[in-house]
Amino acid sequence: MLPGLFTQRRIRYCCSLLLLAGAIGVLAYWCFPSLRLMMRAGAISEISRAQWVDAHRYDQEWFDAARAGRIDILRALYEAHYPIDSRTSAGYTAIILSAYDSQPEALDYLLRIGADPCSGDRHGNTALMGAIYKGNLAIARRLLATRCPIDQVNNAGETALSFAALFGRAELLPELATRGADPNHADARGNTLLSIVLQQGNENSAMALREIGATR
Repeated sequence: MLPGLFTQRRIRYCCSLLLLAGAIGVLAYWCFPSLRLMMRAGAISEISRAQWVDAHRYDQEWFDAARAGRIDILRALYEAHYPIDSRTSAGYTAIILSAYDSQPEALDYLLRIGADPCSGDRHGNTALMGAIYKGNLAIARRLLATRCPIDQVNNAGETALSFAALFGRAELLPELATRGADPNHADARGNTLLSIVLQQGNENSAMALREIGATR
């Protein structure tokens, strides 16, 4: 009986390992765009031979290329007339993804070919807001040089200046103000930035806001 029990336990142990390995594999596939691109190498190789791709056949490759900084794939899809301002189910564009995932070369390429830097996701958050949230200030400064309205708001009425103040990017506040950002802007609930950071006890952001002209 003991040998049989030992065998059953070994089988259960091995099955558990297989399930764990499968779960890790699935997690890695969804979390790492470079891995997905590698596994889709065959399909990707067909892009360069296409003169006009189906509108959304290569959505996954397009967004993964933006996140992984694969300019070669972005270029191949663009040259095959892929719609460059396509969105994921969450409303993310390639511009937003490249900014959020710290891919400056991909971001610059997308800007050069005319991708819209002002588009927001389903919450209205723009690439600039995402870069500020992540602390990617070099990318944020690149996006500041685009044509987007400096006080563009998300669905909560927050601006890029809001993100800089709320997430501790004080060094960016003077640059935003120089470009015309309103330090007294109120969000959708009528709360100003200065009032919010004071409620949070964030004296550093409050001081930085006052230095650029916030009064309420």
